Amino acid sequence: MKSVLVLVSLFFAVSSQASSLLKFHDKSFDPVTRQALFSNVAGTFEYVVQFDSNVTEAHKALLKNAGATIYRYVPDNALVISVDSSALPTLQAIASVRAIIPYKGSMKLSGNLPALSTFSRISSAKILVTAFEGQNLDLILAKVRAVSPEASVVEKSGRHLAVVMNAAAVPMLAQVSGIEFVEQMQEVVPFYQAFETEEEEVVAETQPAGDYTDLTGFETGTKLMNFEAAWTAGFKGEGQIVAMADTGLDTGDIATLSSDFAGAVPSGLAVGIGAKSWEDPMGHGTHVAGSVMSRGGQSGGKLLGGAYEAQLIPQGMWSPIIDNLTVPPKLEKLFATALAEGAYLHTNSWGNPRNLGAYDAMAQQVDEFAWNNQEFLPIFAAGNSGVDLDKNGVVDHGSVSSPGTSKNSLTVGASENTISTGGIQRPIKDLRDADKNWGAEPISSSFLSDNANGMAVFSSRGPTADGRLKPEVVAPGTNILSSRSHHATAQDLWGKYNEHYVYSGGTSMSTPLAAGATAIAREILVEKFQIATPSASLVKAMMMHTAFDMFPGQYGTGATQELVRRPNNDEGYGRVDVAAFVALDAKSSSLVDEKTGLSAGQVISYQAKVGSSGRLLANLVYTDAPGTPAAGKALVNNLDLIVEGPNGESVFTSKDNTNNNEIAELEGLAAGTYTIKVKGTDIPMGKNGKQPYALIYTAL
Repeated sequence: MKSVLVLVSLFFAVSSQASSLLKFHDKSFDPVTRQALFSNVAGTFEYVVQFDSNVTEAHKALLKNAGATIYRYVPDNALVISVDSSALPTLQAIASVRAIIPYKGSMKLSGNLPALSTFSRISSAKILVTAFEGQNLDLILAKVRAVSPEASVVEKSGRHLAVVMNAAAVPMLAQVSGIEFVEQMQEVVPFYQAFETEEEEVVAETQPAGDYTDLTGFETGTKLMNFEAAWTAGFKGEGQIVAMADTGLDTGDIATLSSDFAGAVPSGLAVGIGAKSWEDPMGHGTHVAGSVMSRGGQSGGKLLGGAYEAQLIPQGMWSPIIDNLTVPPKLEKLFATALAEGAYLHTNSWGNPRNLGAYDAMAQQVDEFAWNNQEFLPIFAAGNSGVDLDKNGVVDHGSVSSPGTSKNSLTVGASENTISTGGIQRPIKDLRDADKNWGAEPISSSFLSDNANGMAVFSSRGPTADGRLKPEVVAPGTNILSSRSHHATAQDLWGKYNEHYVYSGGTSMSTPLAAGATAIAREILVEKFQIATPSASLVKAMMMHTAFDMFPGQYGTGATQELVRRPNNDEGYGRVDVAAFVALDAKSSSLVDEKTGLSAGQVISYQAKVGSSGRLLANLVYTDAPGTPAAGKALVNNLDLIVEGPNGESVFTSKDNTNNNEIAELEGLAAGTYTIKVKGTDIPMGKNGKQPYALIYTAL
């Protein structure tokens, strides 16, 4: 048999063997050593119950029979439950129960809370309290005011309570029953990269004409992503609705919107604090919307969005009171409204650039809504926190922002566009703070948009704090030309092309281009593959399966080589390639949308006929149950991907128990029929005990 080359990075994979430790965000420990911490107070409280093996449906039934309410999974092999303390002897008598401890203390306090000092008693902090159940919020608020009488409510909705309270009193919340997690609220920002240059005047020769005669076709970013192939084949986003939560859209009035959006916006919503309109006084949201689906009316059809026949539901989050974005603590307010309007795709070019890599309450909410609405795909920007602080010529890892740290979102990083006129055309060393952020070669002397296979220097990289792969894909995000808001106060971002279009850059710009691509992907799944209601996992799998690996990147040799083979924490699976959507066909590719799923220990097999090319590519993606910010690992249910050869020999076996997506990319295979298996390795929190999934595989 030919030698087999396995092109898959397992840098994030760890042993799937369970341990006796409970893994919380702040520390791991053996709960057996802490069982003496039981309170003697009678009543209903939260406890962590650890079993001596993987959590099963039978284990959960025993807990429920004892009167317990099951909330969350915590690795390894544990559940957070609520139960009357009188039932504890019954639970302790269950043979498979290894340990039971109270759920309280530092395990429910985020590491981003204000540090205690002599000044804490006189300072205040804006705190987000997440409850296990929404009906407990009033009781929890009373307990907050018991320790901080001056506490004021910012917002109270769903399971979330946002308060301004005494910073010194925050640690006392660790003992309050009903609370799942406590963290400091951080301001979210639009993820456009607000570069300033050391030399403020713009070099004259880089200025665009502004009359559309100087366009090369690369300005919008769609050319590098091969959108033309889909347009030529008749796929332009028709029938797809994309929601966008951002600074607003243009004038905020359907009757007076720019002709770029004529007939494309059935409705809009103002959700910013104090906002009475979804107008865009800043300009960011209009630029984002243009990249998703601009009709190109202002440019005579020359500057089009990726899915220019899709519909858009803008959700304006700009607050005239604070002159910035305001995101509701309950993200379901955004998602449910969009879904009710028929939008299965929701693009978000904003996030929290603090507490990088964390799986926090926002990330959990994204996962929870997606888990409960399996056809809904949230799309988030990875962030613009990419820097080379150690000055080794390679951008540092571990900088992805929440909610892009969520498992079930499609998180998008920024690659480079390729244009030399318009926007910011300076060596990176000439940008303000470049010496600190990107002071080493080969980065410092390069330009922002000079290599199609390069990553944008500012693009946030993974992994997340718990080691998950992020982003999943990238799209061009430098010097992107898109629609300009006609609001009187709108900014010109990276520079004006004319009154109707501006340049900008950031993962804010790459994300809507990827969102436009998801609309095309979903249209193809519906129209070409006759999948009437594709799951979000299948759409996400299609994006990852067809992505273009930019390896080795812009700096492709030596110690500063930019990229390793995919998947990696820079480009994820690669740059979105819309032409590859169109090229998928039933002859060589199979698309599986398994909506029932499999149970723990179950294996489902598929056959793939490998031909003379000897290549097999398989992508497994699933929408996972929400984790808890208290845990040290966000993954809950674990599926594994296995490939066996024509004679039953093992060709590939995943050992990843960290991510809810897996890849087997094999070359040099002998021709023959291969078996692809999806295994339910561990499913503690399934839907009726099962985990749905999507699988796409191509054999050549």
